[in-house]
Amino acid sequence: MMLRNDRRGRRAPDRSVLAALVALLAVVVGGVAWARMALAEDAPPPPPAPPLERLFAPVRDALADTTPFLRDTDFKLHFRSYYFNRTNPSGSENEAWAFGGWASYRSGWLLDTFGIGATFYGSAPLYAPEDKDGTLLLKPGQKGYYVIGEAYGALRYQDYALFKGYRQLVDQSYINPQDNRMTPNTFEGVTLGGKVGFVQYLAGYLWKIKPRNSDKFVSMAEQAGATGSNDGVIMGGVRLTPFPGLRLDLTEQYGINTFNTVYLEGEYLLPLDGDWKLRLGAQYTDQRAVGDALVANAATKNWITQVGGARVQALYQDLTLSAGFSITASGNTIQSPWGTYPGYLSLIQQDFDQANEKAWLVGLAYDFSKRVTQGLSANFNFAWGTGAINPQTTAKVGDEKEYDLTVDYRPPWRKPSFLQGMWLRVRGVILDQQDANELGWQIRLILNWERDLI
Repeated sequence: MMLRNDRRGRRAPDRSVLAALVALLAVVVGGVAWARMALAEDAPPPPPAPPLERLFAPVRDALADTTPFLRDTDFKLHFRSYYFNRTNPSGSENEAWAFGGWASYRSGWLLDTFGIGATFYGSAPLYAPEDKDGTLLLKPGQKGYYVIGEAYGALRYQDYALFKGYRQLVDQSYINPQDNRMTPNTFEGVTLGGKVGFVQYLAGYLWKIKPRNSDKFVSMAEQAGATGSNDGVIMGGVRLTPFPGLRLDLTEQYGINTFNTVYLEGEYLLPLDGDWKLRLGAQYTDQRAVGDALVANAATKNWITQVGGARVQALYQDLTLSAGFSITASGNTIQSPWGTYPGYLSLIQQDFDQANEKAWLVGLAYDFSKRVTQGLSANFNFAWGTGAINPQTTAKVGDEKEYDLTVDYRPPWRKPSFLQGMWLRVRGVILDQQDANELGWQIRLILNWERDLI
């Protein structure tokens, strides 16, 4: 892709890139206008069922008079098309276009107690230049993959307790699906969760993880950087919602012979009047090497680090304005090998959690559903970080700035029926790192289409 030099001598996208973006925007705007006309009809008749749903209708009818274990079966197909194009500040390039997704099965409950589930994941290359590997849409080498990422049995007692064993999704602060490529992280382990009053809890032991672009499960310790170790992670946490608007989270994830992570977060939504609301949040992480300290990526083997942050959001009808900051200690960069970093300043490309880094964020989001067309929204974020150091050498690292724009279009399609369940996401990033060779940038085009078949 041809690039031109900016004032500082860095290469920036040329007119062909801008033309492509303009063309894409025209397609989106045209689709929005068409959808708005379709959705504006007075009392349209119920749409016919989409073709895939009609295909599975006999199965649904056959299960209608069976036991809840069969009758309440849930079978979904989730298709995903993802185009990723990035130029890194180092000058390297990553590009690929992949197609895939997953098929998920969930049984009903036998005697209101026992259930099973499984999900098959996959990703295949549509366009994948060998010299532009690294998008994480595919396996290393720009190769496709497929894997049974979930396969579990579950026991429950009302809402109080749900026990799940073997392959499953887990979502708890630093251990989560990180579903921002073709398929999410999934885990092997046992978990116990539930809700009692205003207390929601989740605890368990995980021994393996399937990274988001892999078809193999590896030990939690190996994924964290402890090569050859089979150690897992003991996890536990609670979420408290004692009254409307207030949420408190406390989690601990003890990586055996790697590192321990304690995470605290509090958030409160304060209504000011009929239109204005104020959301206040604060978070804190303590992370330190434990046991044999096999993740030795700092100046000292038994490293200790922390990060704290705060965020204020002003909500006015469909507009949200955000401002936040975070400060990371000098002991190490925050480690998040098992999911997305949950910090307020975790943007599309950077997390702004490097050792000794101080970072700030401003952002705005707007839901255009009432003014343009249903399901259209956008958000913009700008963050900058200073003072970061290399945790191994303590040498200063250049300051960085990131500009993000995300546009989502999730209309409640009524017709044509085959478009029901579609979601288009367009994301753009500019990354400006001090003393870098290039002005980094990237474009992501993601199309999701989910069908609830049974």
